[in-house]
Amino acid sequence: MLLSLAFFFGMVLSLLALGVAASYAGRLLSRWNAAFAVGAAVFSLTAGLAAIFGPALRRRVPDPEIGKRGGIAGAFLYGLLYSVATVTTSAGPLLLLLTIAAAIGRPAYGAALSLSYAIGRGVPFLLLGLFAGTVGAWLARMNRARRVAEVVSGVALVVLAVYFAYLAQTL
Repeated sequence: MLLSLAFFFGMVLSLLALGVAASYAGRLLSRWNAAFAVGAAVFSLTAGLAAIFGPALRRRVPDPEIGKRGGIAGAFLYGLLYSVATVTTSAGPLLLLLTIAAAIGRPAYGAALSLSYAIGRGVPFLLLGLFAGTVGAWLARMNRARRVAEVVSGVALVVLAVYFAYLAQTL
């Protein structure tokens, strides 16, 4: 349970920092109107395509072997790096969240948005730590729903890219 909590807090902290950073970047870049819209369109299109096609690419990369356990500090560090390391399997929802946070440009909103995403993403790990056997079978069934969420998020990002490209033309 302690390892699950350490991992959870590391992941929440990482995603919270990403959301706030995206909001600040959006606030800074939004002063450049058309350039921001073009950049957001390119970023959204890239993120959408990564969400749709990334998991197929991820299956071709072998998982690293871990020889030594790191304890609570290792679980926290892994949680910090987890969102970045698994970007090909969770790119759609995460990059959509970061794009929205950047477009709105309010750090408090970016923090709230990323915090809610991080909690939702981390709760299954906490449950797995508590009820490993029972929850493990449930999570295996939920894996199919995750792919649907990735594709829907990817399509939303592509649509958002088209919107930003249209917005760049009108500015």
